[in-house]
Amino acid sequence: MSDDGDDGPRASDGAAADFGPFAADAEAARAYLVSTRGGAPFLSGADTRLLHGWLSSGVRLGAIVRAIDAVSKKRIASRVRAPLSLASCRAEVARQARRPSGAPRRVIDGTDVATDTPPGTEGVDTLYAAALAEVRALPPEESESRAEKACNIGRRFYDEAFDLVDREAWLAAAGEALADNRELYADAEWGAICEAWARDALRRRYPALTATRIWEEFACGVD
Repeated sequence: MSDDGDDGPRASDGAAADFGPFAADAEAARAYLVSTRGGAPFLSGADTRLLHGWLSSGVRLGAIVRAIDAVSKKRIASRVRAPLSLASCRAEVARQARRPSGAPRRVIDGTDVATDTPPGTEGVDTLYAAALAEVRALPPEESESRAEKACNIGRRFYDEAFDLVDREAWLAAAGEALADNRELYADAEWGAICEAWARDALRRRYPALTATRIWEEFACGVD
C-alpha cells in the first residue's frame, strides 16, 4: 500500500484510482516518474488508466521504471518540450517488458561518478554512500523483490539529494546547456525543462542507484 493508506496514486483531478493488489507498485511507479521529471506530484487521468492497465495485465514494475529512465534521457537529449509522462513511455515499457532476465553485470560500488555535471556536495556524497550501503545490506530474497526495494532506496536518495545540492547552480547549468533552444520554450516550459535536465544530471553524477542500473545488477529483466 502507499504511505498514506490510499489504494493507489492519485490522478491530477484528485481522484484515487483503485489499484487493489497493485497499489504498492502503482505508488512506486508514480513516485519514480515524479522524482525523474519533477513538477506535479500527481498522475494525469490518462497516465492513471495506462498504469492500471499495465499492472493488471502483468507488466512488472521493473519494466516501467526502466522505461522511465530510458525515455527521460532520450527526451532531454532531443529537447522535447512536453513534460515526461507514462503515456510517452508506452512503447519503451512494451520493449522493456519483453526483455528476458540475465546474469548480473557488475557490483554496485558507486565509483563511476560522472564529471560532466555540476559538482555535488559533501552532504550528497555522504548520502550517496549511505544509500549504497543500504542497498548492499538488503537481505537475500527473490531478486525482483530486492530490486524493487533497492529502487525505492535510490529514488529516495535522488529526491533528498536534489534538496541538498545548490539548486540555483544546477538550474543555471541547465540553462547554459539548453541555451541554444531557449526561444522554443514558454517561461513555464523553460522552468520545467531546466528542472528535468538538472534531475537527469544528478542521476548521471550518481548513477548507481537509477532503476536501470539496479535492475541490471540484480539480474531482473535485462538481456
